[in-house]
Amino acid sequence: MGVRVRFAPSPSGSLHIGNVRTALFNWLFARKNNGIFILRIEDTDIERTYESAYSGILEDLAWLGLNWDEGPYKQSDRLDIYKSYAERFLKEGLAYKCFCSPEELEREREQALKEGKPPRYSGKCANLTEEEISRLESEGRSCSIRFRIPEDACFVVEDMIRGKIEFDVNAITGDFIILRSDGMPTYNFAVVIDDHLMKITHVIRGEDHLSNTPRQLLIYRALEAEPPVFAHLPMIVGSDHSKLSKREGSFSVKELREQGLLPEGVVNYLALLGWSPKEEEVKTLEELIEEFSLEDVSPSPSAYDPAKLRWINRQHILRLDGEKLLSYARPFLKEFENFPKEWLIKAILSIREYAETLKDIPEEIKKYYLNDISLDDKYREELLSGKKAIEVFLDLLKNAEDISDIDSLFKEAIKVSGLKGRRFYHPIRIALTGYESGPELVELIPILGKRKCIERLENSLRFLEAEK
Repeated sequence: MGVRVRFAPSPSGSLHIGNVRTALFNWLFARKNNGIFILRIEDTDIERTYESAYSGILEDLAWLGLNWDEGPYKQSDRLDIYKSYAERFLKEGLAYKCFCSPEELEREREQALKEGKPPRYSGKCANLTEEEISRLESEGRSCSIRFRIPEDACFVVEDMIRGKIEFDVNAITGDFIILRSDGMPTYNFAVVIDDHLMKITHVIRGEDHLSNTPRQLLIYRALEAEPPVFAHLPMIVGSDHSKLSKREGSFSVKELREQGLLPEGVVNYLALLGWSPKEEEVKTLEELIEEFSLEDVSPSPSAYDPAKLRWINRQHILRLDGEKLLSYARPFLKEFENFPKEWLIKAILSIREYAETLKDIPEEIKKYYLNDISLDDKYREELLSGKKAIEVFLDLLKNAEDISDIDSLFKEAIKVSGLKGRRFYHPIRIALTGYESGPELVELIPILGKRKCIERLENSLRFLEAEK
């Protein structure tokens, strides 16, 4: 059988970077191995499930470019399936009905803690007779269904990332619930039934699920089914290696998108959290597919670094063609809606090296092309030394019919003024932008336009005249 993996989020909120990294590693593994990537929605926790979160998951995955081959399947549509397997386990003696009330279970828990023991179910209902079960049911007592843990419940798992892991289930937990009294399956039960029926070959998930593995292996054994191969990804931690907190920045896809991150940048950066490419870190999705390997994923925690995320994002901004970059930037360019498309593309391409995110683009455009220039006194000396360059270039610009060939105008101005290099270009740059650095002048001048360039150059000369 070919590779079949799944991403199974709960629709209880926005997808955060941990979810997305899990989805990405599953997706890359499937694509690398010509496998199937399945999307399954685990929505049996009704109180924490939101339709808006469900649609958000689909939107986020689509935005990131992580397309699925099957699904989305919803666990809430499969309740009869889980119930039938629970009943099968009852008939086979692998599970039993538990009539203990929440109050009774809480008393057991408190007593265990008081005795310094880990809380676990006592097994009070494990050996009820048929008569006792009938009597409790006739009294209207509701029941859950618990899985009966056998005495030899020990497993050895060869995790693709962590190597050999041993589990003694009896040392970890008591008999556990697989079907609640309201008919809803528990996570560890439903996930195994689904993975079994969907023929999942590899379960790639966060290491916080390691503790679920022994219970799930018991369900596989009860089904007489071969478990999938497990790969538990390292945790994502803060820059100080503590638990992630809001001080580190944004963690949901929605927030990252609103802050102007590109899908290419987010995907590229998250791929580096736990996995290291053999050469440069900036990768396209196609390059990630080609190079990705679960065997190269480290079991050590990965530190989330917002600064590196922005750096990676900037590299992708620099790689995009103008049309694509404009389409991504549009939501941040509301005040530029009436500007010609061609002008916007040229302006964006000229300033993109100064933008770490799409959110920076409108500010950079305004900075160089739209805002009024206020020349700083600290530039006075340099403007004075280059006054001849400004005057000559201004005169040539006024008489030029076409300003598409700025290089020719510069060559002529250099020849006439007798200035060259920094002594020529720097004063003109300051006069045109008010800054010492910025877009290439040969790009900037046609975008600014002849009229605005003349205004700014003349303004710089008035600035110098004012101190006479």
